[in-house]
Amino acid sequence: MPEQDNLPAQAAQRKPGLVRKSVDALNEAVSSLKKQDMNALVETFTAEMTLVAEGLSEDQAQLAQQTAQLSAQQTVYEETLLTYMDDTNKTLRDLRKRVETLEKKGEKTARQRGTVTQALKQATWIAAIVGGAWVITALLKTFGG
Repeated sequence: MPEQDNLPAQAAQRKPGLVRKSVDALNEAVSSLKKQDMNALVETFTAEMTLVAEGLSEDQAQLAQQTAQLSAQQTVYEETLLTYMDDTNKTLRDLRKRVETLEKKGEKTARQRGTVTQALKQATWIAAIVGGAWVITALLKTFGG
């Protein structure tokens, strides 16, 4: 145990300049505080802390105001978006109805065209048969008859 007691003393003996300078610096700081009036130090500290607190209070008030503004803007944007979505859904429903109507008209027209096309084909065949019969009759009258 006697060696441990000597360690700080040995460190002080090894570096007397460093320890001495540290002790002197601490003594100067303490003496400068003792020389000043403690009431003046408290007043200065209180004034500085009041200034800081007021600044923080103003910052919080501004943040609260900005938060309220952002919340109001978000509400307006949400309402606008919902309105646009409703309008878009209405337009989409209307377009679907129009497409369905056009599809039905197209199917009806296709059926009618199919009927007309079939009638034209039949008329063409009948005309061909009648024309062929007339040609055959004319040839028979000319050559045989």
